[in-house]
Amino acid sequence: MYIQIESQSSMLEKFRRIFSKPESSEEMQADDELMKYENPNFLTDPEKIFKLLCDIELSSPLCTIQVEGANQDFSSSILGVKADKSALILDELTPIAGNAILQRSKAFKLLVFHKGIHISFTVSGVETGFAHGISYYKAAMPARIFYPQRRRAPRIEIRTIDIPFNGFSQKTGLSVGGYLYDLSRGGAGVEMPANRARVQRGDIINRCQMSFEDYVMDFNFNVRFVKPAMPGMSRMQIGGMFENVSSKSEAKLSYFITSLERYEIRKQKS
Repeated sequence: MYIQIESQSSMLEKFRRIFSKPESSEEMQADDELMKYENPNFLTDPEKIFKLLCDIELSSPLCTIQVEGANQDFSSSILGVKADKSALILDELTPIAGNAILQRSKAFKLLVFHKGIHISFTVSGVETGFAHGISYYKAAMPARIFYPQRRRAPRIEIRTIDIPFNGFSQKTGLSVGGYLYDLSRGGAGVEMPANRARVQRGDIINRCQMSFEDYVMDFNFNVRFVKPAMPGMSRMQIGGMFENVSSKSEAKLSYFITSLERYEIRKQKS
């Protein structure tokens, strides 16, 4: 009989600590290392696979689980990665019917949308365990992971959300305003009615603000490109990187983007 896990953060935290490795900033800096692998579509280096799975576990995204013989997909999350790189720990499946199927097949395919990248891998020899009344699955580390992009800070298109952007050109002192059309943890793209402030590549826009989920984020903006939104139109697009962002704003932005990534997963499953 399976125990349905509810949102009991203290219990899950205790469960994670059983299996998770001690965190260190060096081990969690997966992005730089992942840009160096040879195959453009797969990770095969055990150390890089380990770092990527630790990064996914830390951000706790919702994962899609496919089990052979099932006529539907299931959901779960990675609860931990063994410190000796021998195994990963997976939460029980929802809907709950998937657990009986997985126990019979002892293999699954995991798909997750992490930092704007669609990642997947398969594992076999799955074992079932219990800790503090919670069931979990233990599987050997995958030999390879499908990881098709190298972009450090993938951007999510957000034209339908209407996030306003405003600031002041450091060079001219004129105001710059518009709405975001894409967003990442490191920067954004902004569409403006016109380029009245004469913003150019390399300019700094100071005292910038953008609002999302009732939070106002303050920052400076380093402009990396300027182009017409469409040929022959006065509407302009600028793209750039955030600068002088507070740690609180970084956390708020990361959480907001994670929620957008999870929404993309649900949309693809529907």
